[in-house]
Amino acid sequence: MAFFIKFGGLVVLALLLLYIGSLVNLYLQLGRYQRYWNTKNEVAAPDDAILYVALGDSAAQGIGATSPSKGYVGLIGDELAKRHNRPVKIVNLSKSGGKVRDVLDTQLPAMKQYAPNKDTRITIEIGANDTINFDDQRFAKEVDELMTQLPKQTVISDIPYFGHSRYRGKQANVEKANKILYAIAKQHGFTLVPLHEQTKQNGKLNTFAADWFHPSNTGYRENWLPVFMEGLK
Repeated sequence: MAFFIKFGGLVVLALLLLYIGSLVNLYLQLGRYQRYWNTKNEVAAPDDAILYVALGDSAAQGIGATSPSKGYVGLIGDELAKRHNRPVKIVNLSKSGGKVRDVLDTQLPAMKQYAPNKDTRITIEIGANDTINFDDQRFAKEVDELMTQLPKQTVISDIPYFGHSRYRGKQANVEKANKILYAIAKQHGFTLVPLHEQTKQNGKLNTFAADWFHPSNTGYRENWLPVFMEGLK
């Protein structure tokens, strides 16, 4: 009996250390993935390449996936290349921890240097970080400012479902924020893609990374990719 108790304790300890290691790896991804995209942004593209610009937060960085390219932005780039049989130049201007204000102040101005045109593919998921300490009036004002400036071909998602995650207590804020997003999107002629519904209906253990918040490889592939591809041409 003592052997089984000791063996069980070692198993629990090993699992705990593995979990802690996974969390540390997620933390280290923040800087590593940002450097990856910063470098990739500056790589010259072939003349016939499709320009794809990603705006947003840590999800656009691919945090939670085992590599930056396995987040939804990298997956979209691969799918666009297959769909059109052309190379795709990905410019990922997102930032971990990003809020609507960050897109307005840094990401949109940075996009101008890449000279986007009507054929440029653009995606954005933003607002999740705004809901942690939510100010609905400020959020509405900033979203209106954002949608005034976004090119009309931009594919915008609503905010994903928090009810399955460690931030489930913030789900009420997500609901409020999404109502604001839909109302302002309608005013500006945008149709949001339903990331919230997709992540609510298909939120499973294997769709989350170790922090129980960011998507895993499976989450990005099964939930985020198809939703955005529905909106992209």
